[in-house]
Amino acid sequence: MKGRFVVVTGPSASGKSSLVDALLACTPNASRLITITTRSPRPGERDGDHYHFVAREEFTARLSKDEFFEHAEVYGNLYGSSKNVLAQLLERFAYVFAVLDVQGAKTLKDKMPHTFIIFLHPGSIENITHRLMKERVGAPAEEIQKRIVTATKELALADSFDVVVENKEGDFVNTLTNVKALIGAQLTL
Repeated sequence: MKGRFVVVTGPSASGKSSLVDALLACTPNASRLITITTRSPRPGERDGDHYHFVAREEFTARLSKDEFFEHAEVYGNLYGSSKNVLAQLLERFAYVFAVLDVQGAKTLKDKMPHTFIIFLHPGSIENITHRLMKERVGAPAEEIQKRIVTATKELALADSFDVVVENKEGDFVNTLTNVKALIGAQLTL
């Protein structure tokens, strides 16, 4: 294994996927580890871009074969990351980036303590609420509320990870600059 594994975690609507997309665009010799999930694709999502979408039966079969290095159930859907795919990516690339929910990132930190995990903090619960309302137009109010309650609990776990970076509303360029500097300091990017 020659590459370095960098995980971005945080609550819903904190900007995790946007940050990893931006890191991939500006980091030579880097790849993304794509999570496997049982949830349905959201509008605009395609299989293989940010997630591999599979049936629950396929996921549980793979789980019983011990194919995942981390897995979690989040909002009734299963998410997991393939051991074999990660090993292959780390052999081929200098950096492998992944987006994981907080539960999966905690599990990963316990199993792979040398993984560099960045907690992306949205600044406040109000920012999460605003972003969720914008991103999940038409979502039931109960779903939004459930995500806000979960986000509150997740924010309390922020210090469990290697670094916490605030992703202020409207200041993404500064967030990206800060994360690149942190990765460079930790991993010699």
